[in-house]
This record gives sequence, C-alpha cells and structure tokens, in this order.
Amino acid sequence: MSDDRTFNCPVCKTPELEKTELEPNLSSFNCPQCEGHWIRGKEYWDWIEKFGTKTAERVHESESLTLAEPGLPVDCPECRFRMVKYLVGRGLDFTVDHCAGCKGIWLDRNEWAALRKRNLHDDLHAMFTEFWQAGAIRQQRKKRMQQIYLDRFGEEDYTEIRRVRHWLDTKTNREELIAYLTDKEPYDV
Repeated sequence: MSDDRTFNCPVCKTPELEKTELEPNLSSFNCPQCEGHWIRGKEYWDWIEKFGTKTAERVHESESLTLAEPGLPVDCPECRFRMVKYLVGRGLDFTVDHCAGCKGIWLDRNEWAALRKRNLHDDLHAMFTEFWQAGAIRQQRKKRMQQIYLDRFGEEDYTEIRRVRHWLDTKTNREELIAYLTDKEPYDV
C-alpha cells in the first residue's frame, strides 16, 4: 500500500485523517476533529523493531490529561474490521482499539500522551495479549470492589478495617485472632 492512501476517522466518520509524527520514525494519522490517532500496524511494528521496548514503566506517574473514551464500537479505518477494545490497566482507565485484520491501533485524544508519560507507549503490542488483559481485568475488579467497600463502610471505617486486615496478615495465629474478634462472647467458656 502506498503512503498517499487516505483514511476517514473511525469515530467522527467524516473527517479525513491527517498524517503526523507521534514519535521520531513513527507516523500516525490524526483526526483534526476528535484528535484521535490511527497507527498502521506495519508502521508500529517497524518502529518497535527499530527502537525496541527498552523504556521502563513509570508506575508513580499520575494522569491528569482529559481523555476521550467514547466506549462505542469502532471500525478500522483501513480494512473496516470491527476493532477490539483492550484494557490498558496499570492505573490507566481507558481502552485501546486494535484491529485483528491489519493490526492497526486507534488511540483516542490524549491516550498516546498518557501512555508516553508512563512509558507504556512501546508496550501496545503487549496490551493485546491474554496475560496483560488478565492483569488489567484483575486490577479493574479490585478497584470496583474497593469502591463497593468504600460505599458500604465509609472512608474512615474502610481505612481502619484495611489497617486491621494488614495487621492480621502479619500474624501466625491469624485464625485464632479472627475467631476471637467474631465470637460474641469470647470470655464465656
């Protein structure tokens, strides 16, 4: 395929994507309206082959960018396959769209910047694996359960019960301590 091929935005549908450079030697097609990016599969893999995935993840970076995660199904602008949404995880609450046909990647507004800030931009291919997705799902489930407990107990009690739980986890007689705590009359033998 030649480089002069045009693509329409898979989100906005009508605007023609404009070729731009995301990184040195990695071009993408940007939507001037929604500011999303289309990265052709071959282009991404060529970039990974040339530069590798040697940047360490920055786990303590927080994200303050406004992300545009429409959550709607998206069709590939290149081959028209329905793209699959993959959780990013690792503390980032958005998905990346990937085409199984041409291996292209759609990133909504500011998602590349968020990935870049955490040095996850060169791990996109790993996000499409079962191993990565299992971890992202576990993380999402944990976050959802934490919110349920927060809502049920309130912030102060939830913080305290987590402290007690941590303390119990350090004890060798954990079961006896729990039995004592849950017995209505521990001294009534």
